[in-house]
Amino acid sequence: MKKICLTISAILLSSHAMADTNTAYVRNGNIYTHENQAFIGGGVITGSKFYKGQDHQTAAYLNGGYHGEDFNADLAGINYRFLGSNEDVFNMSAFIAANPGFDSDKADILAGMSDRKFSADLGLNADIHLGQGTLATKFQHDVTGVYKSFQADITYYHPVNLGGVADLVPYAGVHYFSKDYVNYYTGVSQSDATVGRPAYKSDGAFAYKVGYMLVIPVTENLDVTQSTGYSYLDSNISDSPLVDSQNQWATTFGISYAF
Repeated sequence: MKKICLTISAILLSSHAMADTNTAYVRNGNIYTHENQAFIGGGVITGSKFYKGQDHQTAAYLNGGYHGEDFNADLAGINYRFLGSNEDVFNMSAFIAANPGFDSDKADILAGMSDRKFSADLGLNADIHLGQGTLATKFQHDVTGVYKSFQADITYYHPVNLGGVADLVPYAGVHYFSKDYVNYYTGVSQSDATVGRPAYKSDGAFAYKVGYMLVIPVTENLDVTQSTGYSYLDSNISDSPLVDSQNQWATTFGISYAF
């Protein structure tokens, strides 16, 4: 599978689970369907270049796992709700999330530099149910010793049922990257500096994001999904000589089967 840099793009994607398990809902700061079922799915993702001279912008993706009432596990991460229930206004969960790495030979601007390694974070999430919508907050810290710091996020999701034909979940939020995260993924040390790649070191940065996920049930078990997300990176990260654009987007099209 061709690699695509989703270090930033991955950050782009009813307060109560309903009797219809096909209905999209927000839990642990994620959009899910088919509560208490396993699933498998895949599709195509494409997005803007994050690093200058990046080879690939499109790739196939696979996902699968189990989404339960309190416990969820899939290839995007694992989380467990330890406080609250579907009927409560306030829920809390613990989670493990991954930050994808990137091979330096996959982008011209990274030539001669070290690969950006895969890392994993341990975090806490708090969901506040506000009517039909959910305000989700997250704080996560690297536990793999790669970038050795933290990230934080606050996002509002508002699921809308489109007359039983589909579920649309628009969202808007802001994500914070700590100084160490920014400098690990977008910094340039003196030893790596060249004429076209000056040394760069920055502070923490914000990414402002909007997007949606659309879920179209084809059968009781089969869904077609489509999502699009856009992030605006502030200058503390977009001014890096490695970063291609301040405007980042990603879109997916896929299918998912629950059983």
